[in-house]
Order: sequence, then C-alpha cells, then structure tokens
Amino acid sequence: MSVAMQLELDDPHVGLLAAARSSWSTWVAEHEGLGVVADLADLPAWLSSHPGERNAVLNVIAGLASPRGGDDVAAAAVLAWLLVPGASLVANRLSTLSPVIDELVAAQLWIEVRTFGTGRGRHVAATILRNTRKRVLRDLGVGDHAEAAWQRALVLEPGDQLWQRTGPLHTQGPEVSGELSELLEDACAQRVISAEDVDMLLGLAQAAHAAGQTHFGRACSGLMTPVASTQVAQQWGVSARTVRRRARRSLDALSRYAVVQMSA
Repeated sequence: MSVAMQLELDDPHVGLLAAARSSWSTWVAEHEGLGVVADLADLPAWLSSHPGERNAVLNVIAGLASPRGGDDVAAAAVLAWLLVPGASLVANRLSTLSPVIDELVAAQLWIEVRTFGTGRGRHVAATILRNTRKRVLRDLGVGDHAEAAWQRALVLEPGDQLWQRTGPLHTQGPEVSGELSELLEDACAQRVISAEDVDMLLGLAQAAHAAGQTHFGRACSGLMTPVASTQVAQQWGVSARTVRRRARRSLDALSRYAVVQMSA
C-alpha cells in the first residue's frame, strides 16, 4: 500500500478529503489567506505555480489541523494530502529498511501534521517532511546514537548505585512532582523530547489515573493500557498503536536523559 492509501487520502471525493472540500468555503471565509482558490481540488496546482506564497497557505492549514488551533481532523487530512508526494519519496528512499515503511511513514506524517501548529518556522512542508523522516529512522533504530542523550549516556551495571536513584515514583517523597516538572522542562530545552511528546505523556497519565486501574503488568504504570492509549488517540486523531509507540519512544529518551543528569 502507498502512503496515500495508508492514510485513505488516495481519493479526494471520499472520507476526510470530501469533508474538507465541503468545509473549504467556510475556512476561506474565516481565513483570508486561504482564498487563493475556490475549490480545494485546485489547491495543489496553485501551490506549485506560486512557490513564494506556498508557505503562508500551508501555515494556515497547519493551524486549523493542530489540537491547539482549530483541531480540525479534515484540515489535517488536507495538509497530509498536500505532503503525500514528499512523504512517498521519503518512504521510497527508506524502503530497504522495513517491509512496512509506507505504514510507518504515513503514521508519522499524520502525527506531524496534527502537531505542527503555527509559528514554528517558515518552511512548513520541509520541516514536517524532515521530522517525519527523522522520527521514522529513530523508530527503526537507525541513527539512535546520534541523539544528544545517547552521546552523553552512561552504560551501567545493574549493581551500580545510580540504579538505586531511579526507583518508582510512588516510593519517593512529595518533591517528586517538582523534580519531574524540572526534568520535563530540561528535556524539552535539550530537545530530548518535544513539547508535543510531553502533552501526550501527560494525557496518558491523566487517562490512566482517571481509569483507576491498579494492575498494569508491563504497561509502564498504566500509560500503555488500552483504556489510556485509546482515549488519547481519540483526542489526537491518531491510532492507539501510534500513541503507544510514540510514548514508549519518549519514555526511553527521558529515561536515558535522567540517568545522564543524575550522574552529572
């Protein structure tokens, strides 16, 4: 399956793209910058012929797609649809790394278009596609050691004293929440994880707490339970599997970063 088919964006007359076409006139009325075409179907051709104005239009659509903006899933579909050619090229170039590369690229592209928002630089398309490629490679374990946290990481024996400082949060004192907040802020500042990663982890924590479950097995203290991941997936407009994969990646990065900080 292609990236477009994975996202169900291969036919502009059905699904989310059809809904977006119906909403286009409303979006144009609310956002003057989108008034460059009367019909959404004409937008790809217009963007190709007006490269200097391309980013301004994509920036508006990205804002509509973001949960912090319009939170419109149809707008996210439009942005993903416009970037499918570039994402397909990424998938093609990485095709030797995984038999399901189209699925991986499609899932990550959807995350990027849903979380990009506005005011995050001038080159919307280039940034989203670059981040998609980078994070797919990270999911595949390619180039992990180039991450800042890995470059400063320590390899510890299980008996090392530092292991004693990484016990479960519920066994530690009331200062834990403050320390956790500081860790998350520092990790974002060092680009170990993104602000969107933090939002997703906090959403999972809130969902797990609300579920009131006490037996989690290997589900990372409830963060990876079906109840929590499904609830957050619905809020973000992605699959529960995608939420769990991204959360595990963020937790692994945070764990490595915390060990490095404690040894400094």
